[in-house]
Amino acid sequence: MHIALYRKYRPKTFSEVIGQKYVVRALKNQVAEGKIGHAFIFTGTRGTGKTSCAKIFAKAVNCLHPVNGEPCLECEVCKGIENESIFDVTEMDAASNNSVEDIRDVLNEVNYLPVMAKYRVYIIDEVHMLSTPAFNALLKTLEEPPAHVIFILATTEIHKVPATILSRCQRYDFTKLTIDEIAGALLDIAGKEGIDLTEPAAKLIASLSDGAMRDANSILETCIAGSRRIDEDLVANITGVSRENDIFDFVRRLSDMNAALSLQKLMELTAASVDLKRLCEELISHFTGLLVASLNGSTAQLLNVSQEKFDRMRAQAQSLPADFISSAISRFSSALENISKGQNPKVAMDIAVYSLCSGMTQTAMRPRQARPAPSVSSRPRPRAQQAPERREKPVNQRPKQHTAQPVQTPQAPVSDMPVEFEQWQQVIDEIADVDIPLHSFIKNSRAWLYGGVVYIKGNESLNKYIRENKDVNAIIKKAIAKVCGRVYNIGGFKNIAHMFRQEQHSSLDDILALRERGVQVDIKD
Repeated sequence: MHIALYRKYRPKTFSEVIGQKYVVRALKNQVAEGKIGHAFIFTGTRGTGKTSCAKIFAKAVNCLHPVNGEPCLECEVCKGIENESIFDVTEMDAASNNSVEDIRDVLNEVNYLPVMAKYRVYIIDEVHMLSTPAFNALLKTLEEPPAHVIFILATTEIHKVPATILSRCQRYDFTKLTIDEIAGALLDIAGKEGIDLTEPAAKLIASLSDGAMRDANSILETCIAGSRRIDEDLVANITGVSRENDIFDFVRRLSDMNAALSLQKLMELTAASVDLKRLCEELISHFTGLLVASLNGSTAQLLNVSQEKFDRMRAQAQSLPADFISSAISRFSSALENISKGQNPKVAMDIAVYSLCSGMTQTAMRPRQARPAPSVSSRPRPRAQQAPERREKPVNQRPKQHTAQPVQTPQAPVSDMPVEFEQWQQVIDEIADVDIPLHSFIKNSRAWLYGGVVYIKGNESLNKYIRENKDVNAIIKKAIAKVCGRVYNIGGFKNIAHMFRQEQHSSLDDILALRERGVQVDIKD
């Protein structure tokens, strides 16, 4: 019968445990010195060795011939615990046995002496899943158990365990394994299994396992089913992730502000069966890592990556502005949120890539231009009346300009009043090719341009559609950018409606009109 790798290579002694050296040392010392506690709680993320250490400890305290705190694995007790033929060691899964009745069944047994072993050991896995009555039933026995009973509680969510339980246990925290630790263990297992596993492939599997040795063994076993020779490409293809070089290359293209090459790289990854949602998560993680790598004093251990990858990340982080990195995190986080809500992953990633490249081109990379001072006037003047004044200014009075010319992009008209957006119909036509439902709502709308913002005037159905669909904003902005060659923010017409009312209506005009009709109107100070 086939045995899964994570079971076949599960550590049987403390010396075989990967990492957790402080936990292992403390447990071994207790056994060697004979000062054994009665209640323990092991906490940490999945696959870090909590249950394995609990079973090893159960063998060590009951072993007939322990060696420096280690079980001998040769006596009948060690063999009986290993093959589960000795019932003095009980393992209970609290995820499926979490009622007060389940705990009472355990408590009814604790008063009986062990049959073959020295101690009755109860290992309760996922103890945080116990109900409140079950915790209450366990509390008294946990505080004053019989001398022959040891409780070992294991949990991945220590914050859900009541403080009254924690105060009665020795607590041991299991940390995530490093990439080097997992990769070394995988190479050792591959050698024993006769598998040709390359070191880059082992490190990729280790990074995917997120510090959990059990997950790493499961990924390795999946890859073994595909081939007896496992390299980085095979791991990437089977797991649907991108290779390390692909991520660095993708980020380089994004930082060059080249949307076309970035979208081409995205298409290549899609063709290679890379899961786009996972790619989005990897990009967020990578950019976050770049922020950390750029900090003084940061280390590879801080990011849980190999030293080689950390050096590469630091070099890339130093070549990028901090605002670009933070903008990338924000845009890909929005894309991930939209994907989670059901948006097409390809569309969400395309929008994120395009908006990141074009947005940085228009803002961070374009020299800023000084705005003209606003004219002092009680009433807004038409745009046509302002233009001649600017043309009549003497040339020698104009402010000096830098020799480097800014990127030539359409600029928002300078006006004290919103002006109708002349290219709006082209934007509507562009939306018709991208999103038919949105086009049906927006086709009869109008738009005005003011202060670098496009204000859209439509009926309540359009306003409701935009409010209820968060990806609509990005679609409209992308259509505007494609038509105009620059990125505009968008807003609702209600935000500028008062400006039109102010020009169309004047209290003084009303008073003069009433007086012309013979109505006596008194104006009080």
